[in-house]
Amino acid sequence: MNSSYFTYHINEVTFQLKDRVDISWLQELGTVFAVFDQQDSGNICFGVKQEGQKKFVKYAGARPMDYQGDPAEAVSRLRNAIPIYYELKHPNLIDIVDHFSVKEGHVAVFQWFNGECLHSHWSYPPPAKYTDPNSPFYKYKHLTI
Repeated sequence: MNSSYFTYHINEVTFQLKDRVDISWLQELGTVFAVFDQQDSGNICFGVKQEGQKKFVKYAGARPMDYQGDPAEAVSRLRNAIPIYYELKHPNLIDIVDHFSVKEGHVAVFQWFNGECLHSHWSYPPPAKYTDPNSPFYKYKHLTI
């Protein structure tokens, strides 16, 4: 691992970011049991568990290893998406339960849902994402209406 990156160890997970950021707020949400750190969207996501309840936490404000953009752009996109998450509330979609600003970004908290990442570029880089029958995105796009 490149020593110019910052390694974080929180509860059951270890991950790297391109910059040092304060993510102490994450501990207040529960025990971190999963990290989704290979996103190229500018978000890093976590699975947290508190009092038997699991939540999915999306954070914009850091520079994940696969993100080439400006963290401020990712923060703006997440903030702009918040009203849409509430507007699209539906039994077949993940529920947003909270969102808040932190010193270095914005956080959205959702109910946990066991599933697959539709945009797993690390496992199915384009064009495989669109053409491989094992790709979660391909399977999703071929579901019946």
